[in-house]
Amino acid sequence: MKAIGYTRVSTSDQAMEGVSLDNQRKRIGAYCQYKDFELAELIEDAGISGGINKARGGFISLLDRIEQGDVGVIILYSLERLSRDMLTLLALERLLDEYDVELHTIEGQIDTSTPDGFMSFAMRAFLGEMERRQVKYRTKKAMEHKKANGEVVGTVPFGYLREGKELIRDLDEQAIIEIANELYERDTRLVDIVRSLNDQGKRTRTGRLWTPTQVKRLITDYQGCFKKLNTRLSIATRRFIEAIA
Repeated sequence: MKAIGYTRVSTSDQAMEGVSLDNQRKRIGAYCQYKDFELAELIEDAGISGGINKARGGFISLLDRIEQGDVGVIILYSLERLSRDMLTLLALERLLDEYDVELHTIEGQIDTSTPDGFMSFAMRAFLGEMERRQVKYRTKKAMEHKKANGEVVGTVPFGYLREGKELIRDLDEQAIIEIANELYERDTRLVDIVRSLNDQGKRTRTGRLWTPTQVKRLITDYQGCFKKLNTRLSIATRRFIEAIA
């Protein structure tokens, strides 16, 4: 059976034992010999995070090769090399099923050619998603803790200056914020607030003209006219759900 191997390391993974590209290649080669697979190609993403699929050239090439219809099995060192996003993994497995392609992993011994193998795949996809969300949650809580203790986190907000680990008020920028809020309290339209600031020679921190999006951030408790619900991701997800049913 013709096989394609896929390897990936993120920047932080490169120095870690067990997941280097060279180690993954060797393990995939040995697995193919053991299973009597013909390793036709090795596709890799070097130094790229698994977070954004379209940014991984190797991952996109892997999808292209699957759609060509001449591959029987995809081999990975571990499922995490592919993604920790459960939706990505489940969608990919459905694509592989459509093209009658098996997914094998060396670590965890996943083999989607059997029902038990698919269950193992689904459980690991779930655990990977749980780990991803735990990391996101811990990061969020750590940032909230720093903010609560007065530490500067991320970009310094407009109206303030960084002084060590603390923020101090920037009087010039605070004056611009006051103007924007006063106009808003008079029921001035957002577009007119923008025009007023620009006409008065008030500029952003980078010296550019104000835009509606930037001015919204200056206004306390800004209430928009509508909420954008149909994002590109939500639309694509809806179409995906309709297509697989």
